[in-house]
Amino acid sequence: MKKRLLIFFAVILAAVFTVCGSAAMAEEDGNLAINGGFERTAENTELPEGWFYEAWETDPAEGYAMRSEDDGGTAYLWSAGNDVRLCQTIEVKAKSYYKLTCRVRTEDVAGGAGANVSVVGSLAASEGVYGTNGWQTLELVGKTGKKQTELTVCARIGGYGAEASGSAWFDDFSVEFLEDFSGDAADFSSASAEVETAGEYADGEIPYLAESCMALFLAACLMFYFYQRFILRADTFTGVALHERFALACILFGAFLLRGLLSLLVYGHPTDISCFMAWSNALAENGPAAFYTSGMFADYPPGYMYVLWLTGSIAKMLGLTYGSAGYVLLTKMPAILADLGAAYLVYQMAAKRGTSLGKAEGSGTLALVLAAVVAFNPAMAFISGGWGQIDQVLTLLLVAVVALFLKKKVILAGLVYGAAILVKPQALMAGPLFAAAYFAYGKDEGWKGLLRTLAAVVSAVAALFVLSLPFRGGQEPLWFLEKLLGTATSYPYASIEAFNLFALLGGNWADVNQTPFLFSFKIWGTILICLSVAFSAFLYLKGRKREPHALTLSLAFLLTAIFMLGHYMHERYLFPALLLLLVAFIAYGDRRIFISFAWLTCSLLFNSLMAIVIVDHQQARGMTYDIVTAAGSLLNLGGFAYLTYTCCDILLRRRKHPAFCEKTPERPQPSNELPKPVDAKLHFTKRDQLYCIALTAAYAVIALINLGTTTAPETPWYGQAGETYEIEFGQTAEIAEIRVFGGLYTGSILLRAEDGTEYTYTEENGDMFRWKDIADDVPATTTGFTLSVTDGTVWFNELAFFDAAGNYIPATAEGNAAALFDEPEEVPETPSYLNGMYFDELYHARTAYEHLHGLSPYENSHPPLGKVFIMLGIAIFGMNAFGWRIIGTLFGIGMVPILYVFAKRLFKKSDYALLASFLFAFDFMHFTQTRIATIDVYGVFFILLMYYYMYQYYRMNFFSDGLQKTLRPLALAGIFFGLGAASKWICFYAGAGLAVIFFTSLVQRYLEYRRFRNSEDETLRKAVKPFWSNALRTCIWCCAFYILIPAAIYLLSYLPYVLSVDRYGIKEIWGVQEFMFSYHSGLTATHSYQSPWWQWPLLIRPMWYYVGYDVAPGNISTISAMGNPAVWWVCSAATGVVVYSLLRGKRKGDSELFVLLVGLLANYLPWVLISRCTFIYHFFASVPFILLITVYALQKKEEQDARYAKLKWIWMAAALALFALFYPVISGAECARAYVSFLEWLPSWTFMGV
Repeated sequence: MKKRLLIFFAVILAAVFTVCGSAAMAEEDGNLAINGGFERTAENTELPEGWFYEAWETDPAEGYAMRSEDDGGTAYLWSAGNDVRLCQTIEVKAKSYYKLTCRVRTEDVAGGAGANVSVVGSLAASEGVYGTNGWQTLELVGKTGKKQTELTVCARIGGYGAEASGSAWFDDFSVEFLEDFSGDAADFSSASAEVETAGEYADGEIPYLAESCMALFLAACLMFYFYQRFILRADTFTGVALHERFALACILFGAFLLRGLLSLLVYGHPTDISCFMAWSNALAENGPAAFYTSGMFADYPPGYMYVLWLTGSIAKMLGLTYGSAGYVLLTKMPAILADLGAAYLVYQMAAKRGTSLGKAEGSGTLALVLAAVVAFNPAMAFISGGWGQIDQVLTLLLVAVVALFLKKKVILAGLVYGAAILVKPQALMAGPLFAAAYFAYGKDEGWKGLLRTLAAVVSAVAALFVLSLPFRGGQEPLWFLEKLLGTATSYPYASIEAFNLFALLGGNWADVNQTPFLFSFKIWGTILICLSVAFSAFLYLKGRKREPHALTLSLAFLLTAIFMLGHYMHERYLFPALLLLLVAFIAYGDRRIFISFAWLTCSLLFNSLMAIVIVDHQQARGMTYDIVTAAGSLLNLGGFAYLTYTCCDILLRRRKHPAFCEKTPERPQPSNELPKPVDAKLHFTKRDQLYCIALTAAYAVIALINLGTTTAPETPWYGQAGETYEIEFGQTAEIAEIRVFGGLYTGSILLRAEDGTEYTYTEENGDMFRWKDIADDVPATTTGFTLSVTDGTVWFNELAFFDAAGNYIPATAEGNAAALFDEPEEVPETPSYLNGMYFDELYHARTAYEHLHGLSPYENSHPPLGKVFIMLGIAIFGMNAFGWRIIGTLFGIGMVPILYVFAKRLFKKSDYALLASFLFAFDFMHFTQTRIATIDVYGVFFILLMYYYMYQYYRMNFFSDGLQKTLRPLALAGIFFGLGAASKWICFYAGAGLAVIFFTSLVQRYLEYRRFRNSEDETLRKAVKPFWSNALRTCIWCCAFYILIPAAIYLLSYLPYVLSVDRYGIKEIWGVQEFMFSYHSGLTATHSYQSPWWQWPLLIRPMWYYVGYDVAPGNISTISAMGNPAVWWVCSAATGVVVYSLLRGKRKGDSELFVLLVGLLANYLPWVLISRCTFIYHFFASVPFILLITVYALQKKEEQDARYAKLKWIWMAAALALFALFYPVISGAECARAYVSFLEWLPSWTFMGV
């Protein structure tokens, strides 16, 4: 009976548990959120299980989230004026309704969006809870988008652009699927075309910085071309026969294609484009009435919402997928069309103003040129087609206001201005100047003018009311004023990525109430804005009677001034000034206005590119980004200073610098005879011999001093795992230091003393061929040690013990372990770079040793020839520091006479040959880079030789000198190209420059052939007749010189691989090439001393190779790779001036300058396009070229003015003085820490490490 009762109760309990379990399962199934009650904590974190944390400012001092034990488990969020959120991603169905509910309790929540629940990737959010409140429920219902499969929900304090502060506790977070919903649902759509992520980047590394700098450079080149070719030249309007309408259509179509391509390549600013798409979609679905009350974040006033309503409706009609490329392009289309409208507007204005510019007959050409300037303006194209912003829409409205006002349609102008404010509140920046213009108008026109001014104000206010009315949706009558004010001040920061004065002073994203000096940024900004307004009004009032378009120029100045000097500025607020400046240029015809336009175009482009990069790469903020911000700010402020000078000169002094005034310089008539045969002799005088030998000998002595010891332990001892050896001292010893000189293997040992003290050491690849201390400052008292090999295989050349006074303690061991103590005389008093490897010697010198002994090569990321040269030194002098460094140092010494000879051939003067070779000899990079056993020295050495012989070839002419004579330098250049390519792949870049020089020479010969083939002079006809046969034979020989011979040299350099234990064949060697390409093209590793290409000439980040702390107290030994400031800074600036002069046409090029510039571009330009981690020593190959270009320019100056003759001696003295000053930090010489600290001239110069 009892048994039956037990069975009965068991069945009842099972049924109860089943029902309860089913109910629990049903509840769990109904709530899609995991751990919605926050009962469980994730492992190794303080966060609730299943949730992750995000924030706008990731610093814990700005906000954090954690699981709290309050009320049985809640999610606790705290924010200090941030946007903090606890998120979870769940799977959802497309085009379906979901309801988010959550309970929340708040404490001191203030500002922004308050405490809320929201959806990441959309702008949907519940109503915010503010202040201090007990538990209450939040609810948000929304609909997912087409093809949407995921939804990231969050409990949140704040929102996008609506940061909040305070504390909030969240509980019972639920996400439920709804079969249907009849009320107003938020848009949960998240863009399917997400912004491309560039992978993982190190802190402080700025993605796409090189590309942004290149875009800035190309934009500057484009603007310079327009200015030089069309704005300056008096012949801009002559000799052009175009069908204007067809040409204009082509320009506008090309502009459209450019922006369409940008839209495909650049998704857009992730926040802006997502907002625009979400708003357009919401308006198309639900109309405007409930738009601002739906819970969706919307910080724009209603004006532009009409346009988005239209684009959303078109997208809905066409069935475009939300977030698709087509949807994105359609969203950007209004801004793109505004750009095209701006180009057409400029065309019409320029065509009408052609007569006043004095070019009536060519006004159409001028109009087309200026239309093209707008159509292909890089800043405008990027912001509309790439970014997706609508600044051009606002700009057109402001230009319309100015145009209507100048036509005295002041009431209509007021109406348009009201619409402009409702499109973008930045239009308010123009308000004070418009007020001054209306005041002056009213004064001029009397009481009628005052009435019209009043009517204009009424029309502007009416526009605000009427256009806002459809969006009111039950809100207060003046709700839109709050929206305008909130939008204008929604970012309380001194600068929001605007490269301006406050950004230069460290105010980028700084609180507007922060005090940089005396007053806060807000007060300073208010003062400077007021001054800008007053001065712009003064400019207008002074200039308006003489030229009505003083309003246009003054407005451009005001908008620029407020951007540069004001607070709350975003990166794009400068945009409207561009079109206004171009309109002012049309009106005034002053070329300085165009220069201002071009300058600000480039600076705005760079600012915008950096802003769109940083928004998704917050880790890039740091010292480098601060430098970029400062540089961009200086660029912007420089343009503003130039614009200020221009406006004052035009409007106050009434002076103009007219455009279209410079005559095109007449081109020299081509020669009527062939060049004479080249004198190939060097004409080396006794002075040359003295200069060259003395300089080479002096440098050789300096380079060889303290290069490295000529001896080192070389007898190897190998230990296998499981082996044990006894080490004896013969007496009791106090052990304080244990050093080991390792070899190539990896393994671990254990040293056990009699007193029980144990030392463990793991030999790694980085420990080879240098002394390593393994005692870790733990003393031991013992008569010997037991050495046990615990793992792998170890290779030691010597083991050394020392007492606390630094005295060497002799030791012995039985068997083969005796090799550990067989070279005590090779144990140095102090380990340093003099007796061990440092930096990449660990790879290159090690591989050279492996080549010598037929071992499998460890380092194969570079061709072998450079390591074969290092191997020769080891074979002659042994495996010691001097042995593995001597050959590279000899190559470095050899560069000095090579550069002397090269300069002598270029400049024909001994003094200038001495100048070039002297400066190169005492350049820091040349000194440091040739004394370390790496392979860069060999590549640069052969680059010098290949360009030396290619220059000889370029000066020759197979018509005058004969074909056979020209082949000799051509062949030698090819051979040295092959040797260089087999040493390091940078020589392939240099080889591309050789090809440019070679084919340029062939083109010149062809032009001579065309000029003289029908000459009346029979001698000339006969001389050029063999052009085709000479050209063909030269090209055939080049196939041998630059393909077959280099390929043979390259393959022969792999002989050590073939002779190694691995017996490489052709297939394996080809595999090494594939690995090399993959390694260098896909390298993502970062380094604390890396530096991008643009920093190298500026010496921003030296490469730190070595530091030795085992020196006298207060001293240090250090080695850094950098350039001599007297060489790099001077030569970089001078090279820039030379290039600028060539582009301006103020300097005529010649064969010397052409070869040097090609050499520089071939060795430097490829690094601009490389995204991998780079270092300052990659500039080494470019240094000879910027040096020779500068010496070339100095020689030309001296030929014009003899007073420049003293400069070369002053320059050499400065370079030598700096070499002596910095010698300790580039050579490793021991010196005082205070002295090294004194040499750290820039914050990024680090020579001591600690």
